[in-house]
Amino acid sequence: MNARPESASAASDISDFGASRRQFLKTSGGLVLGFSLFGPLAAVAQQPATRLPASASGGAQTFPAVDPARLDAWLAIHPDNTATLFTGKVEQGNGSPNALAQIAAEELDFPFDRLFVVMGTTTSTVDQGPTYGSMAVRYAGPQIRHAAAAGRQVLLSMAGKRLRVPVEQLAVRDGVVSVVGAPGLSVTSRSITYGELVDGKRLDVTIGATGKTFGMKVAPDARLKDPSKYTIVGTSVPRKDIPGKVTGEFTYVHDVKVPNMLHGRVVRPYGIGSDLLSVDESGLRDIPGFVAVVRQRNFLGVVAETEWSAIKAAEKLGSKRVRKGPTDGQAKWSDWQGLPAMDDLWETLRHASGKDTSVARRGDVDAALRGAAKTLKATYSTPFETHGSIGPELAIADVGNGYAKFWAGTQMPHQARRDMAELLDLPVENVEVNWVEASGQYGRNGLEPVMADAAIMSRAVGRPVRVQWMRWDSHGWDPKEPPIVQDLEGALDHTGNVIAWRHHMWVPTFSDTRLLASELIGKPVGQIHLGDAAIQYEYQFDHADVVAHGEGRVGLITAWMRAPGQFETTFAMEAFVDELAAAAQQDPLAFRLKYLKEPRAIAVLKAAARQYGWKSRPAFQGKQPGGKATGRGIAWVNRDGSRVATIADVVVDRDTGEIRVKRVVVAHDCGLVISPDGMRNQIEGNVIQSISRTLHEEIAFDRAHVTSRDWASYPILRFNEIPDSIEMVFVNNSAQYPSNGGGEPSTCPTAAVISNAVYDATGIRLRQKPFRPERVKAALARA
Repeated sequence: MNARPESASAASDISDFGASRRQFLKTSGGLVLGFSLFGPLAAVAQQPATRLPASASGGAQTFPAVDPARLDAWLAIHPDNTATLFTGKVEQGNGSPNALAQIAAEELDFPFDRLFVVMGTTTSTVDQGPTYGSMAVRYAGPQIRHAAAAGRQVLLSMAGKRLRVPVEQLAVRDGVVSVVGAPGLSVTSRSITYGELVDGKRLDVTIGATGKTFGMKVAPDARLKDPSKYTIVGTSVPRKDIPGKVTGEFTYVHDVKVPNMLHGRVVRPYGIGSDLLSVDESGLRDIPGFVAVVRQRNFLGVVAETEWSAIKAAEKLGSKRVRKGPTDGQAKWSDWQGLPAMDDLWETLRHASGKDTSVARRGDVDAALRGAAKTLKATYSTPFETHGSIGPELAIADVGNGYAKFWAGTQMPHQARRDMAELLDLPVENVEVNWVEASGQYGRNGLEPVMADAAIMSRAVGRPVRVQWMRWDSHGWDPKEPPIVQDLEGALDHTGNVIAWRHHMWVPTFSDTRLLASELIGKPVGQIHLGDAAIQYEYQFDHADVVAHGEGRVGLITAWMRAPGQFETTFAMEAFVDELAAAAQQDPLAFRLKYLKEPRAIAVLKAAARQYGWKSRPAFQGKQPGGKATGRGIAWVNRDGSRVATIADVVVDRDTGEIRVKRVVVAHDCGLVISPDGMRNQIEGNVIQSISRTLHEEIAFDRAHVTSRDWASYPILRFNEIPDSIEMVFVNNSAQYPSNGGGEPSTCPTAAVISNAVYDATGIRLRQKPFRPERVKAALARA
């Protein structure tokens, strides 16, 4: 399964990075081929050469971008009739390489198991934008589909000339072109493989491309296959990375070694905004292998020959998991206390400056509230959360004379290239980012910030530097999912119909791309954008007012996690819909359907209900006997065109306050599913992670910095808490509907589903995440 040469090793030593794309792929065989996603050496050898680096004649190295208008930017066919797909998207553990390879293999009429994938490296792949937001299949999929279809046309034209027949008389199966009506594929005079046609040459053909990244149109005139003839798309194929990950042979970015490489660690400020006052370097030279202290304004790091020496040097200067104050250690910092108190966070959010975005405005809400038979108000709040990547953030930087090379697990290699060029004052073409899969890679965690750490230290010492974050680096300093506070108000008439809905949310930015190290050296790289309306409002209430109050950074660096913002806003909206249904004494499913018109939304709710075996009744039928209570909850979401409805059963232990999610049913409509097994894996991961975020996860902080810097203070879901059953139904799984992907949508309903199920079980409403036992017990005591 690994298709890996015997010479490849898990801890890859790279001795020569070559002058061209072809040479890079050859000489980095141990690294590239260490990924089970990639094929044998022959599958990556025949690639179009980039310019020779100017360093060959004494100048700075250059790494030109790949031209998306060229067929060989996307595909390579090899003499042994294997093929390579090149994509600027990257793998984050969700199996997107499989899906993208299925799309390419389908259009090429090529066997999936002979098609390999190269991802992310900026000198080898087209810039298709970052890999986030369920956008890999949604945007890169059509680009790859068109490129592969164009490739098939080119190969058929070549075959027609070679076999001396019109293209219309040719058919393709498994990468073998044959004359229609010929006795069989074994008759070599009337058939030929793609590999024989290309004969080791490049696919040096212009196919055309317009636009950039997400909106890029590739090979717009390509003739696409009729979806009714699909044989690969829509089937479950084995993931090529799993065997290597199970056996430990897989190469992660943590395994990469570069010749002459040093190790670095960052010494963090005492407070988020502390200034570095002084550094006492005494005793550091006594540490074996110590090389240098790197100080630039408020950035402080240490470099050593070994990782352990770097750790010990950083500890000596004061980079410890727990510090008593700004002068605890040989590095002295100013005593910055600029964060709000945790108890004041929600009011701080309400009074932050920003912009207002009207999501929905219909009728006269105030008048409807005045004439209502019953009104309800509620406030929902969600905390800072961290990514909690179990694999620590890591990057290697080699900053030389006029050039820079990186090995990193970033989800945005081409944007990271531009950011590193800005940070280092280099032309973009003098920077290369080699993407290598990271453990725990998703969302915008510390995988870009650690690149900046490594770049600053490598530039200072003139050698490649590997920087790996410690656990307290990751928990304490990676960008956080922002807190959101939401006020809701609703009204019912005498018959239990909703006549007014008001939903105001205060949303700090979750698109803060500024790099921590760049800010510490006084050269901010990246941008900060005000928070946006992360909500899709679908209910057809006669009088509605939905407003997002977008704000800038509130205390900590914030950036997106899975389903940024909409995980939180769906929690509030779907839980408050349940509150109105309960006040009207109506079934929660029927109540929702009454106010929805969009057919696909209705379809997922009904599909989930059928799979679950939903019986119509109002929520909470009274206190249950015994110490444990069971309940069901329902919620749904439309995230970027994917509709998801979730139903879950929970058990609430009244004595301990613990909530256990026992069964989850998910109806998922993301259009055509490329790989059903891959989608099931993605949905399971979303559900499990969002249960963890709902029940456990919350960043704690004092006035200076984050205090929850380990797994004890920031707990996550344990294996014994995973639901007994996670069931799925795919709705509208047809080529009639474009593929929207499944990386995020099934995250969104979970918190509302659990909150609603807890109400059904106990009659208490949980409106503040996480639902930790002490919070549940307090709510039960108040009931």
